[in-house]
Amino acid sequence: MRKTWVKRENIYYKPFYKDKSKMFLLLIFLVGISFIAYQAFSLNQLPSVQQLRRKHKEMMQSLGSKQLDDDFDGGGGVASGKDGNLAVPATQDADAIKIIRGIRLFDYDAYKPNYKGNFKCLDGSREIPFDHLNDNYCDCVSDGSDEPSTNACSNGRFYCKYQKRHITGRGLDVWVWASRVNDNVCDCCDGSDEWTTNANCQNHCA
Repeated sequence: MRKTWVKRENIYYKPFYKDKSKMFLLLIFLVGISFIAYQAFSLNQLPSVQQLRRKHKEMMQSLGSKQLDDDFDGGGGVASGKDGNLAVPATQDADAIKIIRGIRLFDYDAYKPNYKGNFKCLDGSREIPFDHLNDNYCDCVSDGSDEPSTNACSNGRFYCKYQKRHITGRGLDVWVWASRVNDNVCDCCDGSDEWTTNANCQNHCA
């Protein structure tokens, strides 16, 4: 009689959970279902377009009113701002680039309200309400950065309008101590530190 060899798995019933290939496929299927369910849940948690627009509007309003330096009016007329520190050019529209007098262009973004509507001292030592900026009271005692347009902080820095590095791309920032602002003495070569006095500064930067 001729013998015929038959595999053991073809003789005995093999339970499903002992078949590794089927268990692997089942595991992949379950992981896929779990991933799809998680993605669907995450999408439901995302804000709607209306909520995003409302949040964006609230954020823009929290930035407060921008301040504009009359240094950028191109020679046109200006309107006096709060406390005489700032001015709005009559020849520019309300959406023009606005900057606080006496700061570096490098620090332009730092002189905007943060997400809390506050101003943070440049050295990070303190955070104050944004309306305390240029209020003629020194809040950032360590660096005087909250009063760039007044002489309230003796250790603050006032950066002159004329900066050679803005033209040549080389050199250092030209600044004077904020205590010398509007003291009837022309410290900046362009006289930009005396805008509320009768010092009659002449531009001799050239």
